[in-house]
Amino acid sequence: MKNIVITILTLVVLSLQSGISLAQADQTVVLGDSGWDSIKFHNSVIAYIAQHGYGLKVKTLSGSSGIVYTALKRGDIDVLSETWVDNLATYKDDVAQKTVIPLGLNFGDNKQGLYVPRYVIEGIPSKGIPPVAPDLKTVADLARYSKVFIDPEDPTKGRIYGAIPGWEIDKVMYKKFLYYNLDKSYHYFRPGSEANLSAAFTTAISKHQPIVGYYWDPTWLTGKYDLVLLKDTPFNALGFQEGKTEAPSVQVMVACSTRLPGKFPEFTEFLKHYHTSSALTAEALAYIADNKSSYEDAAMVFMRTHPELLHQWLPEDKAALVKQALDGKNQQEDTSFFTSFPTAWQLHLAKPIDDGVLYITKKWSNFFDHVRQILLTLINGTQALLDAIPWFVLLALTALAGKKTSHKTTNGLIFAALLFIVGLFGYWEFMIETLAVVIVSVIVSLLIGLPVGILLSHSSGTYAKIILDAMQTMPTFVYMIPAVMLLGPGKVPAVLATVVYAVVPIIRLTSFGIKQVNEEVIEAARSFGTSSWQLLWKVQIPQALPTIMTGVNQTIMMGVAMVVTCAMIGADGLGMEVLIAINRTESGRGLLAGLSIVFLAIVLDRLTQGLAKRGDKQ
Repeated sequence: MKNIVITILTLVVLSLQSGISLAQADQTVVLGDSGWDSIKFHNSVIAYIAQHGYGLKVKTLSGSSGIVYTALKRGDIDVLSETWVDNLATYKDDVAQKTVIPLGLNFGDNKQGLYVPRYVIEGIPSKGIPPVAPDLKTVADLARYSKVFIDPEDPTKGRIYGAIPGWEIDKVMYKKFLYYNLDKSYHYFRPGSEANLSAAFTTAISKHQPIVGYYWDPTWLTGKYDLVLLKDTPFNALGFQEGKTEAPSVQVMVACSTRLPGKFPEFTEFLKHYHTSSALTAEALAYIADNKSSYEDAAMVFMRTHPELLHQWLPEDKAALVKQALDGKNQQEDTSFFTSFPTAWQLHLAKPIDDGVLYITKKWSNFFDHVRQILLTLINGTQALLDAIPWFVLLALTALAGKKTSHKTTNGLIFAALLFIVGLFGYWEFMIETLAVVIVSVIVSLLIGLPVGILLSHSSGTYAKIILDAMQTMPTFVYMIPAVMLLGPGKVPAVLATVVYAVVPIIRLTSFGIKQVNEEVIEAARSFGTSSWQLLWKVQIPQALPTIMTGVNQTIMMGVAMVVTCAMIGADGLGMEVLIAINRTESGRGLLAGLSIVFLAIVLDRLTQGLAKRGDKQ
């Protein structure tokens, strides 16, 4: 009887806990985060009001703009605070089919188009900086200034930074590029990501260098820097789609899933009244950039600075709750010393690091210009060599290499067939671009990794191991940011980022291979009077060659793995196709580009593994 009572009580407790968990889940609102600053800021404002005004829990689901919008249609996301309707090809159909519900206008006074820093047109007399394009007023005027906006990867032409790959506006901007015949004297450079585009502008502005590219308002960049939007023909709908006119102000809507109004009617009513402006948003984003503030802190500062907005958005009782929370947060911390790390102890290192990178960017600009030129020469030379080889010859060479390394004709034919399929997919040229970056990255990795690995083989290398672990585990985006600022966006920083990531295995395995050489073999060589140099080159390296070749194989594989990531800093090739497919949610395009990367990786992997096995047999 006692056991029965205990069992019943246990079931009751579990049922209550389950009910509480379900109730908590039922009180959760999921916000979509497409990755850019302004949507993160608006999400923070909405989340604060949801928590303190309506007693709701808030979760955030992050992803690219296309992925997040798809999640909204599926109901995985409840609210998308910035729905750029003109950049979403299916938005009107989705609204008509009631898979997405527009609640209200967040802001609609934004601008987008081609911007230049004001000093390009007017100079900075107080600093002795003359204007380099004094008559530049319109997009059409750019044709006369290609020598001002020089493309660092091809100095014979200028560079215009385009929109983010996969955005609808990118198609329009490219049509504009062709409409004004700018392709004759410029390259249209797709930056890969917003972070890469803003880094390009920030770096150029810090050096007072000319730059022209697509941007939009509101952003922290337009809020912080004095940028000039180049004029264009007045807007009309048909002309805009063909790239012939200026862009209209995009309606940036607050949209929700079909389930939200029924689930949280009062909260939905608040979202219908949520309205800001480009100026207000840019003000908040500039505050974040200048103060290295979190989005949450900026949201609270914003609401304290503009209390009138709370009364426009909320009923009086809800506005009072939010204001009470803001005032309470301002007066005292509501977290315990034992449950939250003390704020006073936090090290504010982000700004000094940023200042340090900017200092290096300015102080050592000549050095990094030389590094960029060397790497660029290697990349262009490698790609020119690959382009000069007819496609059928490259397939024949692949088949021959496959036969030689595996001793099987069928393997060689399979490798050639895989590359042939990439051509059938329409990605042959993209594969060549990717292969050029991978080859140069591997060459640089070997030039650095082999000597370092040899040096580490003669020591315990404890600290070196820690550094190598850090290089391999550090998120790649962390060192992509300074790479772009030091070397500019494009293939060059892609090589640098790939080298940092891919050099580790060749260092480790070179060191390991040399350390594993039989001591008796080494002693025998020394007994014949072999010098240290001869011992290394004639005994240790040949004995360690299979292990070293395994390191080469791993370095190549890690270089290929960086393809998609490097597309986010402007490296063209197969990775850019995957990135565009992700942003546009084009499954077919993404699958074909992804398979092309897989096929290329398989061929490179098998060929280098075959070389490693041959070295082992020898």
